[in-house]
Amino acid sequence: MTRLDPTRKRVCFCRLDRRKLKTAVRGAGWGLAGRGALLLFYCVLWSGCRSRHNVPGPSIEFTRVPPAAEGGPDKIDIIEGRAIGARPGQQIVLFAQWGPWWVQPLADQPFTIIQADSKWRNSTHFGTEYAALLVDPGYRPRATMDVLPSESAGVIVVAITKGRPVFWQAWWFQLGIASALALAVVTLFRMRMHRVAQELSLRLEERLAERTRIAQELHDTLLQDFLSASMQLHVANDQLAVDSPAKPLIARVLDMMGRAIEEGRNTVQGLRSSSGGSQDLEQAFSRIQQELAVTKPARFSVIVEGVARPLRPAIGDDVYLIGREALANAFRHSGASEIEVELEYAVDQLRLLVRDNGCGISSDVLQSSRDGHWGLSGMRERTERIGARLRILSRVSAGMEIELSVPSHIAYLPRDSDRPPSWLSRLRPGKAKGTASPLESEHAG
Repeated sequence: MTRLDPTRKRVCFCRLDRRKLKTAVRGAGWGLAGRGALLLFYCVLWSGCRSRHNVPGPSIEFTRVPPAAEGGPDKIDIIEGRAIGARPGQQIVLFAQWGPWWVQPLADQPFTIIQADSKWRNSTHFGTEYAALLVDPGYRPRATMDVLPSESAGVIVVAITKGRPVFWQAWWFQLGIASALALAVVTLFRMRMHRVAQELSLRLEERLAERTRIAQELHDTLLQDFLSASMQLHVANDQLAVDSPAKPLIARVLDMMGRAIEEGRNTVQGLRSSSGGSQDLEQAFSRIQQELAVTKPARFSVIVEGVARPLRPAIGDDVYLIGREALANAFRHSGASEIEVELEYAVDQLRLLVRDNGCGISSDVLQSSRDGHWGLSGMRERTERIGARLRILSRVSAGMEIELSVPSHIAYLPRDSDRPPSWLSRLRPGKAKGTASPLESEHAG
């Protein structure tokens, strides 16, 4: 409710004939007691006038307001309120605004009676704003006007209020819509991430099955043939005389076959490394120095940050193989005295960092596709295949850093808290083929 101007004030004029008062007091034998009585009389009179000045004037309150809408002949609602301090005979005149102000409810019925309990009630056409005027008897309002009258002759109080907003304009409705949209976006995002994780898991399972098949075939065919040939050469070598000219040649062939068999076994072990690499990367990396049979000693350490989480088998295999290749390069070719592996189980990613203080590698080799025995191409291919990111930093004679970052939804097995609510399972779309995330590789010369 908006109240325009203060109401008319009644003014108390108190007149006192001081001359007659003095004569009366003098005639009664004016003394100290008389002075006190006169002072008390002035105080009482003055306080009475001031209390009448402070009496609040009439006011209008709205207790029920129709909605804010454009008016029309068929849009009618109830409007209610109270008239506080109204005198007998005074009435309420209602106006509704849509364009100009229109008297309510009808031009020939413009007055609303104030009940004995100060309440008033009437019907009104819709409007963007509503006004109530407390008027004296005999006031004649106009049917329409562009500007409401101010408090003047016949108009005691003018109160204006805005129409009640419709439900879709209310703050609680708008807040509910915003919350529903935010919930829908989060739900769709989680469903999308779940679908991507399912597709990735399916592809990784297919890759793991294919790798297991290849490892089995290599073990059953190629390695067995090499072992049979090696055993026959050993028998032939034992039957040769010590001074035979063919004996050194057969010894070299046996040595070459031994190295080929060992490398084949390492390859098969890498293809079947899901039980070691994916379950406990810390222990798997810690054993690499002994597995490589490094002759030159180097200080080697494995650092783990965060709480270890179970990995998807194929992802754990690729992370292990990438780290193993990086460590093999550091042990065999860098000439480093310190080699470190840092494994971080973060909330948003799995991070692997292999660094050494060795000779490094030139920028030409890093930027070219020819990496010889360094195995950088294989590391990049594995990284791209699993949708991870590989960063390689190296300076000649200043060491090398290889950092692998795998997003958490790709690396980790989902936990119960990561799964969407069960009712969302009905809304999940069918499985479809997807593409892996792009590889990001950074080089520093």
